[in-house]
Amino acid sequence: MKELKNIIADNLIDLRKANKLTQLELAEKLNYSDKAISKWERGESLPDIVILKQLSDMYGVSVDYILTEHTED
Repeated sequence: MKELKNIIADNLIDLRKANKLTQLELAEKLNYSDKAISKWERGESLPDIVILKQLSDMYGVSVDYILTEHTED
């Protein structure tokens, strides 16, 4: 089982790419630096809960979706 940080990182990458956003474009939408986005996606840090909610709203998924491991069948 993957560590939660890595699950979140993978989901953030997948959601960003599915929405055809670069790290810089996402950072601008959230008023964050692209370096922060990069750290989240490498599992080096986590977005705070307010940003997690913004991300879930932006991508049309629940916060729980971002926190849950998804496997391709």
